[in-house]
Amino acid sequence: MAETPASQSSAIPIPPPEGPSRLVWAGKEAPQRIRTGPLRLVETFQPRERTDLPLATAQPNCLIHGDNRESLAHLLAQGYEGKIQLIYIDPPFHTGNAFHSRVQLRGRDERTGNPGGPVLGQRVQYSDAWAEEGYLQFMYERLLLLRPLLRPQGVLWLHCDHRRQAHLLLLLEEVFGPANYLNTVTWRSQVARGAKVRAFYFPRSSHFLHIFARDRSAGPTWHRPQREVVFTRAEAALRFMEDEGGFFRTSHPGAYSFEKLVELHRQGRIYAPYGGQVVVDPEQRRVYASNGGNIGIKYYLERRGRDRFVARRAVDNIWDDIPGLGTVPSEDVNYPTQKTEALLRRIVETSSEPGDLVLDAFAGSGTTLAVAQALDRPWIGCDVSLGAIQTCTRRLQRRIQEQLAAEPRPSLKSPPCFAVYRTPGADASPQPGSAQPDSPLQVAVRWERQGNQLTITLESVHNPALEAPLADWRTSVLSVAVDPAYDGQVFRAVHADAPKGKGRLVQGRYRIPLPPGPARVAIKVVDMLGQEATVERAL
Repeated sequence: MAETPASQSSAIPIPPPEGPSRLVWAGKEAPQRIRTGPLRLVETFQPRERTDLPLATAQPNCLIHGDNRESLAHLLAQGYEGKIQLIYIDPPFHTGNAFHSRVQLRGRDERTGNPGGPVLGQRVQYSDAWAEEGYLQFMYERLLLLRPLLRPQGVLWLHCDHRRQAHLLLLLEEVFGPANYLNTVTWRSQVARGAKVRAFYFPRSSHFLHIFARDRSAGPTWHRPQREVVFTRAEAALRFMEDEGGFFRTSHPGAYSFEKLVELHRQGRIYAPYGGQVVVDPEQRRVYASNGGNIGIKYYLERRGRDRFVARRAVDNIWDDIPGLGTVPSEDVNYPTQKTEALLRRIVETSSEPGDLVLDAFAGSGTTLAVAQALDRPWIGCDVSLGAIQTCTRRLQRRIQEQLAAEPRPSLKSPPCFAVYRTPGADASPQPGSAQPDSPLQVAVRWERQGNQLTITLESVHNPALEAPLADWRTSVLSVAVDPAYDGQVFRAVHADAPKGKGRLVQGRYRIPLPPGPARVAIKVVDMLGQEATVERAL
């Protein structure tokens, strides 16, 4: 996508559904064309370590703020049809609720020393209340737009819970065709505890991931995952046999040839039960156990450290080895319904290769995009909520800066930069909890230039919505970014201060190199209420 508005208004034709059967609801309509308008570039992030990368040619890696119906139609209009390898969507679940994030001061609790200060309240991130037919129509229109974006080998994963998983499966069969259904994964997203253990007719602890190929006959990308189970020596001794090679389990030899069994015997990997010996009979072309019983193939555990042993197991469609966010609080970015990186890592690695394009049309907390960036997959994310776009932006800025610190010259398949676009509708209709155009945020900045070096010091940040100024203004700030060549239209950040976790604070003081001659510098601040303020200075 170019830096200027990427297209004029146009009507995009929508291919009809593939499946022979139809799910019916009142007012159902299959749109044949969807109108889309130009996107506006509002922000970029390109760390100063990589100024050699021309951002205009480093796309994708973009966030689109606005209704994803319009965003997906725009992608089709811009030539992305048949270009995306993996689509993961975690759409609203039709819970009937509004989802909130905490309004919490950063830093450390003075009494306990734990990360995070007092919680001052909540702010709405998105609403999940729908009319019965409205939800199905909403999902139907977006699935019709998502299918043509996939490559022939591409795969879509749709994440849902018990409320609509049956309806969504039928809807996917209608749009993609039943022949392209691959599987449904059941993910244990939490363990029943507290009041949930008394739930009527069993607690609900699972989510569902419906998986569909764009065209199963084209051979959808499939990398068979394995999971690791780690045992202590004591645990391994209870579950496995042991010999001079270590702890092992056995498996029936199945259809192994005589030659293969002889080779495994030479490697010490044939087991004979009842204390017997392995007998190799070349004349009869048999390998058997001297004391009877069936021989087994030994599979040894990998030794890891002094007292850890690892077994690798096949992964089926019941995933109970990946925890939900409640057990990995270090990943928490304070966005409701956030999913864990381990879950998305398995999905991305299973259904794509490095360099393949990944799309999340309900980006939310940005987990898919952060994982794609880490795994060297270029990405596109869409969300209607400004709070989600702010969260994704901070998370991706942090991930890219971490990548550059670890590897200054990373692969360019997923370049260490990205852009943020906005649809016309997003400009006109801020979402609940979003920052308004005239932000009330009050920011005091001191600018000190010495030659080609600029020191920016944030002296205070105050939101009048708070009852009183804070002892340390940094406890209310989520992120700070700097644009050393601001043009008044697009904020082009080269440095971002977006601390990870609840306990760390922004630095508040930044030393930025400037080009020779006059400069127009801007600093952008986002606070815990989602309010943004951009302060600029000509130097």
